[in-house]
Amino acid sequence: MAVWTGRLTDARQLEVLALAIRRVLEQRSRAPWSDVRGALQEQDLLSGPAADLLDRLRHLDHDEVAAVRRRLPSGARTLLLAPADDPLRDRLADEDLMLDADLDRVVDQAGWGPLPVTSPDAIVEGVVPLGRAWMQASQVKAELTAAAGAPEAWHLVGGLRRSDPMTPDVAVLAVTDDPQAWIGRAVAALHADTIAVAGSCGLAIAADPEPVVVHAVRQDAVPTSLLWYTGPRAHVQEMRLQSAARGLALNRYSLLGADGPLALTEEADVYRHLDLPVIPVELRGRRGVIESAREGTLPELIEMHDIQGDLHMHTVYSDGRDSVAGMVHAARALGYRYVAITDHSPSAKASRVLTLDRVEQQAEEIAAVRALVPDVTILHGIECDILPDGHLDVPDDVLERLDVVLASLHDGAGHGPERLLERYLTVMRHPLVNVITHPANRSPGRTPGYVLAFARLFEYAARTGTAIEIDGAPGHLDLDAPLAEQAASIGAMLVINSDCHVAERLGRQMQFGVALARRAALTAGQVLNTRDVDGVRRFVAAKRTGRV
Repeated sequence: MAVWTGRLTDARQLEVLALAIRRVLEQRSRAPWSDVRGALQEQDLLSGPAADLLDRLRHLDHDEVAAVRRRLPSGARTLLLAPADDPLRDRLADEDLMLDADLDRVVDQAGWGPLPVTSPDAIVEGVVPLGRAWMQASQVKAELTAAAGAPEAWHLVGGLRRSDPMTPDVAVLAVTDDPQAWIGRAVAALHADTIAVAGSCGLAIAADPEPVVVHAVRQDAVPTSLLWYTGPRAHVQEMRLQSAARGLALNRYSLLGADGPLALTEEADVYRHLDLPVIPVELRGRRGVIESAREGTLPELIEMHDIQGDLHMHTVYSDGRDSVAGMVHAARALGYRYVAITDHSPSAKASRVLTLDRVEQQAEEIAAVRALVPDVTILHGIECDILPDGHLDVPDDVLERLDVVLASLHDGAGHGPERLLERYLTVMRHPLVNVITHPANRSPGRTPGYVLAFARLFEYAARTGTAIEIDGAPGHLDLDAPLAEQAASIGAMLVINSDCHVAERLGRQMQFGVALARRAALTAGQVLNTRDVDGVRRFVAAKRTGRV
């Protein structure tokens, strides 16, 4: 992201502002304009004519920023905490994608119910980082299975299904032949303090900062309920309009024709009845996505099965929990054909690091595991720290012995955007550096990361044959989708890694990374680790031999 110079063309100014706003919305999808403007001011993006351009952008890019223009609170906290007679419930309940309208009928039991609030304007909508949202949903599913019995199936919906890095709606769908009875058993079995609100076919379980909402539906309602509760709201509204134009009516339980509900077996059937291909959940919040689908111009997004290996993971040699063998066996169970063991270098502020005197010991252990697991190629790598002077903390004679080298800028050292960028450019000139990891060094819900001219970083990565990482670790989720899309458009090679420290999370964190790539509309051909291991080795060798 470029620092504002005042010399950019009008079109370029709009492009910079649009990218900046998208990145703010990745952190908080329904932020008020004051927060958006404040974030842009912190990045020196609102000097000169940019303030006027921002107002124009609010109209030009309506679909992307409509959410932040709405001043009314929305989301789970609003509906759960607003008094039952508050008109806000009537305005939001019918169209809200998180809470079933049944939740307006609060079960009046002693000890629990909606909490009173003095004013809807006083409500601050919470947002939940993707990793925490996934864990909360998993815990709620386990608790409700124990309380009410296992449903026929569970489905993630809302922002969790869309893989929003920060989701305002943690929600799941339970499929059961008798939704009211299943919810009734859950309400009867759960402690009153754990229930925020309940209705005939849904309930919300108290969690921080937002309740986890559970919708119960019959199997025949799953196709439309999945679409309805996945959202986002604007997409569902547009799908309803598309349905009406064809004489149909879409609601959360069915797609109605002149003679009643149409026969649907899966969510894709809803799109087929509207003469549309299935729109990937990660793209449903994009402006013009339905028109693109109708024109046949949607990209064929990368899938989990395209991933051939993982080039960023940690073991007990640094701050990982599992051994080299443990990580390799977990990768083998996922069907990977190769992995890279990339423990932290000596300068990292991790709880443990790979000291230089143990690199050879690790190499010997990797050789032993190669003999035990011959069908998974194990690359020996390292995650080096980029020091404040722009150099790496591992000498070249060590790096030359490794198969792949990752470089990370964990410590900003108080540097401004230009100095941070120069540190990146310096290491990318190094012929042994193959990947820049989590380039923004962001942490969803905590910090948006570095502010620098990412376009220049991506251009230099493309020029030097250095891959840019999409990190699926919940503490990073970096690059975010807007930056990953920009990197791909510039021609930089992307790589999706788990940055995993625990073997059992290897697949989940790769799924998060792939979801980020899909939100950026990436295809398999734009991602390094969709290639076989020989393709990865050729990529590394091209830079080392100056053939980029």
